[in-house]
Amino acid sequence: MAAEKADRRIVAGQWRHLPHAADYRAALIGDMLVERVVWGPTADAVSLGRRVIGGPGYIWFRFWLTREEQIVEKYFDAAGQPVGIQVDVCGPLTIEPEEWSTVDLLLDLWIDPDGRVTVRNEEQFEQAVRTGELAPEEASHAEAQIRRLTLQTAQGRFPPALVRNWQVDVKRVRELLQQT
Repeated sequence: MAAEKADRRIVAGQWRHLPHAADYRAALIGDMLVERVVWGPTADAVSLGRRVIGGPGYIWFRFWLTREEQIVEKYFDAAGQPVGIQVDVCGPLTIEPEEWSTVDLLLDLWIDPDGRVTVRNEEQFEQAVRTGELAPEEASHAEAQIRRLTLQTAQGRFPPALVRNWQVDVKRVRELLQQT
């Protein structure tokens, strides 16, 4: 099970190693770590269901929300328009001087730009519970998290306003890329 858990780890900085990454940055904003990756001009398109979430010029942000013990990813297309928000249900955040990490508990919450919410990966989650890949306490934590996150999203309390309202200045991002 240790190897399987290692495969489910989410670690700050992983995005810098994506083959399509043209630029990666990370910065602390208060007690929140914000990561950004810009997809290069030759990147292949990536879809989530029928929605394209990655491709040439796309910009992804990952917010490590320490107060909520949660990570949230917000995706933008090449024109800077929001594509959607993914909330990875995860274990507690581990924050050390050289590494921020967590364990993916497989369930995800997808929020369309129009506000529609979808729970994703339920079959994968159930399979992991049946096979023991997810420990009973992890499964209970994930189920409680998805209920909490779904309720808070419906009430407009999650993701935090900073994430919901986060916009991207595509012109500025392109200028930064030209400087590197």
